[in-house]
Amino acid sequence: MNLSRRSCLSLCQFLDLFDRDALVILFEKHGLRFGELSNEWGGTSVTAAVHEAVLQATGEQIGNALGEIVRTRGALRCRISPRYQFDERWNDLLLCLELDGYRRGLDEYGRETDTFVPTEPTIEGVLAVEDDLATELRLSGLPDTDEIARVVENSANSFRRGDFNACLSSARVALQFLATAIAIQRQTSIPGTFDPNKWGQIAAYLRKSEFITDQQEAGLTGVFSFASPGAHIPVGFSEQEFARLGRNLALGFCYFLVKHFNAGSK
Repeated sequence: MNLSRRSCLSLCQFLDLFDRDALVILFEKHGLRFGELSNEWGGTSVTAAVHEAVLQATGEQIGNALGEIVRTRGALRCRISPRYQFDERWNDLLLCLELDGYRRGLDEYGRETDTFVPTEPTIEGVLAVEDDLATELRLSGLPDTDEIARVVENSANSFRRGDFNACLSSARVALQFLATAIAIQRQTSIPGTFDPNKWGQIAAYLRKSEFITDQQEAGLTGVFSFASPGAHIPVGFSEQEFARLGRNLALGFCYFLVKHFNAGSK
């Protein structure tokens, strides 16, 4: 499983509910580091040991551990009192996983199964697009990258709260912020005018300045419209599924823009 840092940290918070001995067995069974956990008097807290082990684990190790967790969720839940602590952490983990493109599988009757399945194609070993985006933003040297990263995080937090309109709105704002920053940077060396508050003019300038092609401009503006308020939710999609898809498309275009910008800056 290719999980973002956010999902890995949510998993850490979930695992922190359980006692040290149970975690040692789970980690050893699936190949995660457990040495710090097994030494109760070594000075390493359970929280710190879990954090270290999860962030250093492979996608396969994480996937196998999550597979056992979902299969034995009932038994694990009985270990925690009060039960709401388990439920809150479990629900947060599920939402984080959905942002990464994973959800509970469904059987032929539409009932949830004890498995996690990808909601879209994934490539094992490749970082989640949000983590790749954060890396490229740091490398870009563009102004306000911290603000763009904050808006991306706001989008994820809105999704987890169930505020899907705000989720899409923040993703769209991040896309506009980034495209505008790139356009302003290019304007210093490539003549052209545009209103930084008008999306159509920003996209048009990026095309006219030969940063993107006609087809890429069409895709960029299409995704922006897709994630805009009032966008029609296709039949067969829930509001949650539509928000996740729109957010992923917007962040995917953010990654394309900043990666392309960074390549041209070398």
